[in-house]
Amino acid sequence: MNACSQSGWALSMPVILTGLVCVGVILLARWVTRQRYFPGRDSFILLHIASLWWMLAASVEMAAQGASCKMFWASMAWPGIVGVPTFWAVFLWQYVNSERQPLPLRHVLGLTVVPAIVWLLALSNPWHGLFYTAGSAPISAAPGAAIRYQHGLLFYATAVYGYFFMLFCLAIVIRAAVLSNGVHRRHYLAFVLVTAVPWVANLSYVLFGWMLFGFDPTPFSFAFTLAAFAWLIVGVRLFDLLPVARHLLLQELLDPVLVIDPRQRVIEANPAALKLAGLTSAWQGRVLADWPVFGVDLRALLQEPPNSEQDRLLTLASPVRYFEVRTRAIERVTRTSTFVLGQMLYLRDVTQRHLSELKLAEALATSEERLRTISSLHEQLQEQALRDPLTGLYNRRYLDEFFSREQARAQREHAPVALALIDLDHFKLLNDAHGHLVGDDVLKVVAQHLTDSLRSSDAVFRIGGEEFLLILPGAGAQEAQQRLELICRQLADSPLPTRSGPQTVTLSAGLAFWPAQGQALDELMQAADAALYEAKRSGRNRVCALALSSG
Repeated sequence: MNACSQSGWALSMPVILTGLVCVGVILLARWVTRQRYFPGRDSFILLHIASLWWMLAASVEMAAQGASCKMFWASMAWPGIVGVPTFWAVFLWQYVNSERQPLPLRHVLGLTVVPAIVWLLALSNPWHGLFYTAGSAPISAAPGAAIRYQHGLLFYATAVYGYFFMLFCLAIVIRAAVLSNGVHRRHYLAFVLVTAVPWVANLSYVLFGWMLFGFDPTPFSFAFTLAAFAWLIVGVRLFDLLPVARHLLLQELLDPVLVIDPRQRVIEANPAALKLAGLTSAWQGRVLADWPVFGVDLRALLQEPPNSEQDRLLTLASPVRYFEVRTRAIERVTRTSTFVLGQMLYLRDVTQRHLSELKLAEALATSEERLRTISSLHEQLQEQALRDPLTGLYNRRYLDEFFSREQARAQREHAPVALALIDLDHFKLLNDAHGHLVGDDVLKVVAQHLTDSLRSSDAVFRIGGEEFLLILPGAGAQEAQQRLELICRQLADSPLPTRSGPQTVTLSAGLAFWPAQGQALDELMQAADAALYEAKRSGRNRVCALALSSG
């Protein structure tokens, strides 16, 4: 204060204007202290305390006549200069998110650490000159002339710190505007303007040296900010939720109805809701999750994304009850904005209807299961009709369908088809010597041997007692001959396990080829049968094919 002991003082219009703004800030902050549910109330008050500090220091600086005194009060303004963007960011975040919880003291103290450090650094500027350099001096020799400050490194570092909060403020309100619509969006866009004006003024001073009354214009812009806040917030008066809640509630409704605020505290409940929860007292203001019987489940249900096609369903276990949960936003509409004050929750008892729906769904599920069972049995019967019950091979019923399909494919692809007719040698003698059960064992093992020797595109059929038919799509004469001879050798070389011990069995096979030896299945089977007869006549245990016609 020694710097001001020799300074004179003068009252000017800028000083008077700044003082009037200070009075307005005090009145607005005082009014906000009375608003119990005002979002961001504490940070709003701290914001205006900081701006009040800044403007008071600025008014004293403008009133001082001595240069040293002016620079002293410029240093005194720094807690407000840094505090304004800090608490402005906190306030906007709380306001946009409808956060009414008071700021904890430790958070307030933490937010004031940087402003306090900056203040001390600014007051010690005469020793280090890092805030205002030695070039800072009055703009003229006239008494009370404004100081043209030459800014140092610490000044710009602090400015960057403040602009970080400025950008955060703008991001908050711009995001809120994007996520809103209608008059609500215009409300937040107005907040963007309120937030931007002081910082545009400050940037014009820091970057371009623009001044008002020979002084930093930022404090003067608070006159605009004050008027805008009074219009956007004070005029809306959205702080009393209880009258709206009581007006909407139907006390005589048989279904439970509750009203909750944005923090999910139950503000009002009708008798049906209290009866369902078993509460008679100490319930108002209680968090929904702490309500007995249904509170936890209802809170979890509200956190799920809404389904526009159906109501949420709340299920209670003991006794089993079902409620459709419908929600209605409680809003206050003004000329400029629409504010959501809370939600009304309507729980419609649909227990009987839901139980009926469950029984119907169960009956439908049972019918569908029976239908699937019948369809499966039908498919099994169809499959059994197409397969030989002893060997599991396809029978004659499926032969025509399979051959027609492979013939059509061969015609499209210009590919050959080979057909082999197989007969077990001396099978009647084996039956007479060992019995039909041993003969059945041999047939099953031979069927498995043939199946294992085929490709996935091939097919084997049992067409008689010991007769089998192989269809080999895509196999030419040489390939088919080689594959059948291999099957013939492997069978002859491997005794077959039966219930009376290993039995050695051989086969004879006759080959026919489509289209060279016939177009129809009957023609090919006749050619294969003739080749099989030749194999039998030639001594059995061999594969024969009639010579292909050269014409």
